Amino acid sequence: MKKNLVVLLIIPFLIALLGITAVNTTFNFIAPDIISIDWDYKDVEPFKLSQGRYELKAVGVSDDKSAQTASQKLNWTVTGKDGLETSLARITYEGAKTYLEVLGVGEVVITVSNVKGNIFRSMTGLIYENGIIAVSTVLSSSQKNIDPNIYYGEYDFNEDNSKKVNATFDLNVTVLPNELASSMLVKEISSNINYDETSKKVTINSDGDAYIKFGFMDEAIAPDTIFKFKVVDNGVNVYDYEDLLKCTNYSKDGEVVVLRKSFESYENIQKQGEKDNVTLFGNYLGSKNKYSFKDEVAYIETTFNKDYITEWNEFANNNTNYKKLSSSVVAGLHVKKSFYGNGYTLNMHNLTYPYSSRNVKDDKTGKTVQVPALNNDNLFRGPLPFYCLGDPNGKPLVTAFGQDNIGMYVDGDDIIINDINLKSCDFGDNLANLTYVGTTLETSGKNITVKNSVLGNGKNVMRCFSSDVLVDNCMLSSSRNFLIVAGSNEYLKIDGDRVVEFDLADGSSVTSTIAEFLAKNGKGDELVTQYLGGSFTDKEAMRKALDTLKGALNDEESVRGIYKGEVTINDSVFFQSGISSIALESYFNGPYLYSNVPSLIGTIFNMVGGNDLIPLEPNGVGGISYPVKVNISGSTNFYDYKLAKNIDISGLIDENISEIAANEDYDIEVSIDDFFPIKTLLLSQARKNGCTYNGTKDDIQGEYINIPVAYYGGGVNLSTVDFTNLDAKEQLGQELVIDFLDHYLEPSSTDDLMAMIRDIMKKAVTVVTGIEPFRFICTKGTGYKFNETPSAQILINNARGELQDEQN
Repeated sequence: MKKNLVVLLIIPFLIALLGITAVNTTFNFIAPDIISIDWDYKDVEPFKLSQGRYELKAVGVSDDKSAQTASQKLNWTVTGKDGLETSLARITYEGAKTYLEVLGVGEVVITVSNVKGNIFRSMTGLIYENGIIAVSTVLSSSQKNIDPNIYYGEYDFNEDNSKKVNATFDLNVTVLPNELASSMLVKEISSNINYDETSKKVTINSDGDAYIKFGFMDEAIAPDTIFKFKVVDNGVNVYDYEDLLKCTNYSKDGEVVVLRKSFESYENIQKQGEKDNVTLFGNYLGSKNKYSFKDEVAYIETTFNKDYITEWNEFANNNTNYKKLSSSVVAGLHVKKSFYGNGYTLNMHNLTYPYSSRNVKDDKTGKTVQVPALNNDNLFRGPLPFYCLGDPNGKPLVTAFGQDNIGMYVDGDDIIINDINLKSCDFGDNLANLTYVGTTLETSGKNITVKNSVLGNGKNVMRCFSSDVLVDNCMLSSSRNFLIVAGSNEYLKIDGDRVVEFDLADGSSVTSTIAEFLAKNGKGDELVTQYLGGSFTDKEAMRKALDTLKGALNDEESVRGIYKGEVTINDSVFFQSGISSIALESYFNGPYLYSNVPSLIGTIFNMVGGNDLIPLEPNGVGGISYPVKVNISGSTNFYDYKLAKNIDISGLIDENISEIAANEDYDIEVSIDDFFPIKTLLLSQARKNGCTYNGTKDDIQGEYINIPVAYYGGGVNLSTVDFTNLDAKEQLGQELVIDFLDHYLEPSSTDDLMAMIRDIMKKAVTVVTGIEPFRFICTKGTGYKFNETPSAQILINNARGELQDEQN
């Protein structure tokens, strides 16, 4: 929710008192990497022991949006089928070539990955001498499974997608040497499937564990080969985009989805060529160079606060020069039942990523950078407004965001999302490119489990509001803002009739309703105006007065302990956020949101632009958020180091002041950090408490910080994080508290007009946000996990261990 409201009142003061400003444009690039690996191996490959060695070949596929060339170096490993070291084979190198040396008969797992280990492909190697039976599906698996189980649904759609029929699929059964083919037997078939030996077709009859046992008449030739998989109750196998829509957006109650192909972007399919297990996410209209998403996506009525949208639409009804706002967000997929991904990729790039671009000068380097830009065909255009100063359909001064558009919206109770590689887009090497691509995955419901999955490349990667969610054995990476955002849709409106004893800046007090106190020209209006201008003498009396105002607007006892959601994060890894790994959000709730106090601000609006600048000065938008619980447990780890100077809160800001400044040719430059110095204050405390680390990462030496958790303040935030069951909890530093009143609450003592103006602008932010502290939890400055990247092998090992526990 917070988004760019943090600078809401910077803009009017800049216009009124400085004339205009240009907010610096900077880009914090990340080290580019490949986006996938291409090779030509089947799921199961036979290797004859007597041949000795085999050359291994694979190619890293780069993202053309990267400003630099991604490293394409690949690492190969070979293990036993349990993931442990094996004596049956080893990887060797000869010049630029890589070889598999086979040393003994048996089954191995051959994996190729990028240097970081977060992108990989695997196959099963069968090393044989006398003979072997190799069984795999004709349609290749993803070869990127986290969960070692392979899943099929009970049903397929028939050819015209009109009804569900019993699922079928074809096998490749290879016997080596060929002369042994006649001695192969099908020894056993599970009762829930049929298998036709002539056509090699499997037909599914019912759910449960399924298998086919193949072997030779002479068992001394080779051990039996067992092809096994799990059949999902009422699951529907999805092979193309129409199947996918039929199970989600086009279905009233939804279907249980079992992916049997990856869904990729048009660009990646063109780049990598046609693959049997890859299809397009979307319908590409080649003659028009467009997509038909408008009629295919789901439109979801926002579950977040839409008071501003309602107020604006009432205004627009009576002022025909202005257009109404939609209260719906776009979802690429509206998922209502469980979803089994089988390691396949869902890349929604062609839906979410801007279709145009523009050139912008990087103020740090002076270089021109190409950045994505929206055109009229884009459905993903950034979030709905929670609050806006200006015309939301034009170029408003500033907008605070509500709910964003969503890649996968998981909506319902008792849902499992398993083994999916889900990403909003491919974005290159600049996290700022993720500004418009929305939330990768959002949950709404109870008893939702997201497990064994790789989620990434969103403005926020995962959003859990008013949900009970387990995130288990997942990797979350690459967000503009946060990797997980937790909060509540439920809130309490301010009770204006509640009677409160308010303290005043002169030490006296007054008993009044909240509405009377915060009325225009009332005592509260006077108090907040004194605070902004520093026109008070007793610092402690002013703090006491502001504390009673804060207590009136943020009645903690009305929501304390009433949790409206719970997120448990277990055995998961976090990497590469723009700000922090996890954010706990709550409403901003300052007096300006309640009743436009101080009224001085509205007066300034009228002086500098009147209705043309701010056609509507909305109020009554804030509120008191209900809290949520977050539990972090097991081997969860945060690899989320970033250069301290590169913490980038500009992803929370939507402003048009830079463009205005350029058009007006003013030469005054400021940074958001000048007027909302959250980064400055955070880093100061982090250094004092030993929570920064000096080192070299991606060839850049500097001061780094890792922020697992951020609690947003302003309004009351009683959400909790429980680290009791986290293995690495000793690596967390103490909670850092940023209380703006500690820095702002001083009487004015300067005749420097510019200094006075800047002081007022800083304080103006808090009359919007409210004055509750912001809180952060950083890792200690020991360098734990510094310069490391979470490898997918961590997740694979966790999933194997869970499977072994189930079998035991």
